Amino acid sequence: MKPYLNKISLLRFIADLTVVGFTYVLCIYCLDPGTFTDHTKAKLFLLIVLLTTWFFSGTSNKLYNENRVKPGFSLEIYKTLKGIIILDIAIVVVSYFTQPFLPYNFVFLYPVMLLLCFATEKYIINRFVMYLRKHGYNLRHVVILGNGSNAEQFYKLVNTNPHLGYDILGYFKDGAEEEDTSIKYLGEKCDLPSFLNTSIVNEVIIATPGITIGEIEEITYMVDKAGIRVRIIPDFHFQFYNRYEFKQFGNIPTVSLRKEPLEETYNKFTKRTFDIVFSLFVLIFICSWLFPIIALIIKSGSKGPVLFRQKRLGRDRKEFWCLKFRSMYVNNDSDKVMATKGDRRITPIGSFLRKTSLDEFPQFWNVLMGHMSIVGPRPHMTVQNAQYQAIINNYLVRQLIKPGITGWAQVNGYRGEIETDLDIKNRVSYDIWYLENWSFFLDIKIIYLTVWNIFKGEDKAY
Repeated sequence: MKPYLNKISLLRFIADLTVVGFTYVLCIYCLDPGTFTDHTKAKLFLLIVLLTTWFFSGTSNKLYNENRVKPGFSLEIYKTLKGIIILDIAIVVVSYFTQPFLPYNFVFLYPVMLLLCFATEKYIINRFVMYLRKHGYNLRHVVILGNGSNAEQFYKLVNTNPHLGYDILGYFKDGAEEEDTSIKYLGEKCDLPSFLNTSIVNEVIIATPGITIGEIEEITYMVDKAGIRVRIIPDFHFQFYNRYEFKQFGNIPTVSLRKEPLEETYNKFTKRTFDIVFSLFVLIFICSWLFPIIALIIKSGSKGPVLFRQKRLGRDRKEFWCLKFRSMYVNNDSDKVMATKGDRRITPIGSFLRKTSLDEFPQFWNVLMGHMSIVGPRPHMTVQNAQYQAIINNYLVRQLIKPGITGWAQVNGYRGEIETDLDIKNRVSYDIWYLENWSFFLDIKIIYLTVWNIFKGEDKAY
């Protein structure tokens, strides 16, 4: 058994700082070799700022924590990308308060080069770590207490994901009835202390079904005496997979059975700030000249108001007036029947507005007012909400966050007319996945895909 090496995080940190500095020097030289040695003090000052900024952003973003619980190259690149954006902001701030000493296009070239260099560096390091773990290094040696279904599923998870870097030595029987298992048998629970004192063990995993507080304290006492970490797999873990998370209310621990990133204050602030900035930009620079044109065409094409208002459910089931450009002739079914293919209620200009999603643009005002978000579950008519609640048990879960102008379901093909029960079930499934997996960059991705789909065209854009 090879000893556990805990140097990988330090290696990643040193490599990242090297990439930040090397790319900085390389970009300055490539953009203007003739002035490379000019403004040396200012350039050195900015380099120190960038290295310091990276240190604080990387550590606060947990970039150098051991990636064994939530491993993955894509997750590391995602966190790195957040750090690159912070570095670029630092460059803009320093440049604003100092005399110009860098080419104007440095602020655009540096993050691109940095991302390419980081991707290469992290790929190499990840391959190196995989090589080490394949040959028995950088492993965490684990023993399991218990031999029930939780222990077996944990064992299978580790065996099928070698990149986690765990080596399961075996299990100790906890006194319960023996079950068939593929895990190596190491002895009874009473044999655990002597094994911990004579073997290299980094963690003890408690996977005993129905374990009591008293039993946990007894095991913790034994494991603490050997100076080893202990983890518990709760009975409900494999029923709820990765959805639950622990939260502390004072000194009372609670378990939330659904992850909600948008319940975190920082994430709320980030999303709301983006909504305000983005909606203001669209309203000022696009809607200010586009709205009068569309309004004039709507009024000249059919009788009725320019805007269509309809009550929709918002966050926490609070009603609000959702705004759209009127795309139909005035009728009595607009609050009861959704648009269908070839719907005769749709005006000629309304057909164009719907296909290009321009009819939704007034909802940027809803976003600015805080009723909606740029991205979120699409709000449905009141009559539809009552109908779908009877079909789908968790339908109203999507109302835990603000509705959006576009959403994860829409960019995955579930927009427009709901023809079958399967359509709404899949739409709700995508909405809840978005709620549980929200990130700022997921919003950016959805906005990009929405614009792409507008130009590409969609079957249900009617």
